Amino acid sequence: MAEGPRRRLRLLATLLIGILLVIVAQLAQVQIVHHRFYKEWGEWQGVRTIMMTESPRGMIRDRDGHLLAGNAVLYSVEAAPPYVVDAEAVAAELGPLLHLPTAHIVQSLKSEEMWVQVAAQVSKEVGEQIAKLMLQGIAVEPLWTREYPEGRLASHLLGFCNAEGECFYGVEGFHDALLQPEHVEWQGPVDLYSEPLPWVASPVVLPKPGTDLVLTLDRTVQALVEEELARSVQEYQAEGGTIIVMNPRTFEILALASLPNYDPGRYINFFGQTPPLFGDPAVSQQYEPGSVFKVLTVAAALEAGLVTPETIYHDPGWIEVGGQVIRNASYRPDGERTVTDLLVESLNVGAAWLSTQMGPDVFYRYVQAFGIGQPTRVDLAGEISGQLWLPDDYEHWHDSNLGTNAFGQGVAVTPLQMITAVATVANDGARLRPHIVAKRIGPDGAVSTPQPVVEAQVISSQAARTLAEMMVRVVEDGVVQARVEGYRIAGKTGTAQIPIPGGYDKDGTITSFVGFGPVPDPQLIILVKLDRPKTSSWASQTAAPAFQRLASRLFVVLGIPPEGMAVAEVTR
Repeated sequence: MAEGPRRRLRLLATLLIGILLVIVAQLAQVQIVHHRFYKEWGEWQGVRTIMMTESPRGMIRDRDGHLLAGNAVLYSVEAAPPYVVDAEAVAAELGPLLHLPTAHIVQSLKSEEMWVQVAAQVSKEVGEQIAKLMLQGIAVEPLWTREYPEGRLASHLLGFCNAEGECFYGVEGFHDALLQPEHVEWQGPVDLYSEPLPWVASPVVLPKPGTDLVLTLDRTVQALVEEELARSVQEYQAEGGTIIVMNPRTFEILALASLPNYDPGRYINFFGQTPPLFGDPAVSQQYEPGSVFKVLTVAAALEAGLVTPETIYHDPGWIEVGGQVIRNASYRPDGERTVTDLLVESLNVGAAWLSTQMGPDVFYRYVQAFGIGQPTRVDLAGEISGQLWLPDDYEHWHDSNLGTNAFGQGVAVTPLQMITAVATVANDGARLRPHIVAKRIGPDGAVSTPQPVVEAQVISSQAARTLAEMMVRVVEDGVVQARVEGYRIAGKTGTAQIPIPGGYDKDGTITSFVGFGPVPDPQLIILVKLDRPKTSSWASQTAAPAFQRLASRLFVVLGIPPEGMAVAEVTR
């Protein structure tokens, strides 16, 4: 063979050997040096964690089974661009149904991605129409969305869930973990497009829906409460208000409403409003309660053995406590008065006299025992503690607080704290934990019923019954606007000034009334609170009539008979 061809063969052989060495070196890199990396990468390509179809969130019903929060189906419209043959034709079909510009859809369908979302959430009807078109490369995937069939009813109590399934406020927020469905994931082989291989058996463990909740709430009572609250806010020209109805024997919340409210199914329309609407004012907003607080002051003095209902004291029309002069609302000397008169006539001087006679240790011990200054631990999201300054708080507490706190000034409560404290009197002195969930129904149908929680025996049953009779006198001889024909009602008004920087607002008040009945075996307790009513600044002219109208209807609706008839325990 000539030298030239030999030289060319040697060169070619050298090149082939060099290429082979490069290949061998690369194989060594893959198989030995980076073996672990490529093994894991290969497994990632062929085996994925797959989320099984999601189950629905638990439902929320009222005590009689009426649906308050459920689930509806929406659809996500998705596309695999490599499989879309005619993007313009497909976009022309989808555009009118999705109410999207055709050009926008075409851009999505011509994407270089393997998968794109064309529309995030469309109605069940639209999704089904698109599915029937059988468009190549287009898929519709069902999605769960939260639905509130009663609209605004009990909105603050329920809370809401957003489009991403995150839930906030009320029952939805507090019990989110229970209501959430159980997610099930498994690892298995997938094809080129990350779809599970059809010949691989599915796991035995299936996803479970969330736990259903049955509330103590009564839908009928809630509707009547919201109707009365709307009427009172309009009639008395108030800026807002809250009404709570509870069973004083069990501390079950039968109804809870505040205005202004919102529609949880359309929560997005209420963002940015001032004041914010989503937090529940019954548990997340505090106010100075005013004279309703005198019930707790008298309860403490009775239990401490300091006074009886007939104890007489002298009321000169003013009293000085810690350098602050406290006067009655009438600004006149009232002379000789009994402790019962203190409640009936709502005398600030008498209340301050009682607290100073008890002293700070005794007075604040009972105030705290009634739950003031601490959360009630109700099963609703967003509850705050209120505000109670104690003598060891040298920065905020002053000697004058002992006098002003006695009639509900300089202390702040939530509406739920206040009704819970007065319900303690109605319940023979035992303070229970208020609650809204009556039953939990698990995915397997198992039912669990939370038991009542006794927080404290604050005062004796004898002192509680004595105080209840004194509160009956308040309604019969003082606040006649709260009388309900045929029923003995115990109650107390509160007309409270509103604190502002530097003092108190001279132009507005918060009016409230808390009442329970029928005495001596109360089955119902109601708190009415109105914010800045303009027709009258007094609770006797605003909150008390609202209580009377509502209580008159609820006694009938709940089957609570008037005096002289057999009394049946309320089962609601």
